[in-house]
Amino acid sequence: MSRHQEPKALPKPLKRPSQARAKFTVQALYDAFVRIWRRDGPKAANTKAVAAEAGFAVGTVYDYFPNREALFSGYVRHSLELLLARIDAQVIAAGGLAWDERLARLVRITACVDRDAAYFDAAMLAREHEVAEPKHHRRFFDELTAKWTEAVRSWSDLTPQPPDLTIRALCVATWGARRYVLLVGPPAEALGDWVTELERVARQALRTPPD
Repeated sequence: MSRHQEPKALPKPLKRPSQARAKFTVQALYDAFVRIWRRDGPKAANTKAVAAEAGFAVGTVYDYFPNREALFSGYVRHSLELLLARIDAQVIAAGGLAWDERLARLVRITACVDRDAAYFDAAMLAREHEVAEPKHHRRFFDELTAKWTEAVRSWSDLTPQPPDLTIRALCVATWGARRYVLLVGPPAEALGDWVTELERVARQALRTPPD
């Protein structure tokens, strides 16, 4: 690259849906994108194929995504926003549950091992650098650790409350391990054992006051 040449801008969606109909349309496009990706492979998940799979004209896709890289970028952001929203709804707002039950939910949602998690695989992880800069990773990680802290601080039955450092470390352990697990692809039974053990470690860390 010439020193006078501007770095190439990363692909991104043209706009974010705000109305209910637009949100429905974009969700349908994401669902079609994932079905094609899983069934036919990443190369097949282009804008034309996604439009046909979702039952829309290709122009509808272009209203939001100028190309498939932008569609992938939007889907990655969507999957992360869904994770944060689920922590809000299923952990922070779940006031009728004991703290250890809410902790188990928090770990499993962050580890993306339950049936409601957005689909994300090793091939998507390998291409993530094409649509995300380090600042994007940092922003999401700051949001995730803040959400973990908010969740734990809402557990009035957890006494004494752990320091922020403990909460952050558990978040790092869960999210970091989740991303590495995508690379190594352990068998399903091993994945279940890993998450169960991670929950146990997190419970122990939150129950033990720091020195």
